[in-house]
Amino acid sequence: MTARLALLALIALVAGCGGGDDPPAETVQTPPPQSSATPGEQTSAPPAQGSAANAFIGSIAVDPSDGTVMLGTGLGLFRVDKGAKEAERVTGEMQTGDGSGQISSNLVVRYAAPKDLLGSGHPDGGSLPENLGLMRSPDHGASWAPVSQLGKADFHILQAAQDRVVAVNADAKEIQISTDGGKTFASKTPPDTPVDVAFDAGDPKRMVVATKQGVFTSANEGGSWRARDPTQTQQLAWGAPDALYRADPGGSIKRSTDGGESWDEVGNVGAPAVNELAIDADGALYASVPGGEVKRSTDGGATWVRLVKLK
Repeated sequence: MTARLALLALIALVAGCGGGDDPPAETVQTPPPQSSATPGEQTSAPPAQGSAANAFIGSIAVDPSDGTVMLGTGLGLFRVDKGAKEAERVTGEMQTGDGSGQISSNLVVRYAAPKDLLGSGHPDGGSLPENLGLMRSPDHGASWAPVSQLGKADFHILQAAQDRVVAVNADAKEIQISTDGGKTFASKTPPDTPVDVAFDAGDPKRMVVATKQGVFTSANEGGSWRARDPTQTQQLAWGAPDALYRADPGGSIKRSTDGGESWDEVGNVGAPAVNELAIDADGALYASVPGGEVKRSTDGGATWVRLVKLK
């Protein structure tokens, strides 16, 4: 996610490096990036001046078990319970043989299965290594345990379904593919540096990668790639085999029913850019847009309503 990486890098200089129709949430107050909350505690407090006015929401993960939405930002990990009108900042903790510390800001998160949240990023203080590799949380980010590459990897792209994990390290061109839940990875190299990657959970060998050169697809798990569309694409989300979505500059949302071979425009989020696109187990779409806002669509991207806005 090249655009995402650039913005996260900018946020890092300021704040520290760093898926039923429910009523949309309108506002939320958030605490400063460095929270004094007890690990696992969800907090809602007045923000520090300018702390979240333009929070960059770089990842969205929806728990298949209960619809909880997790938002990864440079200012912290936020939880939006199903039906809630506000987001709450979550500060977690990880203890390892290499150190311990709090975890919240600058995380990329993704659910591999119900209550199985994967993440990567950096700690919020403590004695943990700067790069957290791949880690796992069973409790919406309240506690974390390392999976692999602690101290080595900083994954800025994560996609997961059960034991299949696809990841891209910061600034890397290679796509890392795991079939054992992220314990080990094999590298595949697409035609250009990935902006985003998605795969068909029903047939994981089918993959699509978004790059500055456009969209490429693979039918053999990244062994070879075929150019499909030269349009620069910002984000991808793949739900059912016939429900692959992408977000293009200008907020355009397109759908492919054939694994990325052809595309039809289905709607527009009403924003100039989409920082993250996600899909939940019921097929609802989520898009984060500039200004710390998340929008939701339950009609395949045709119309969008606000889920939450961080302030």
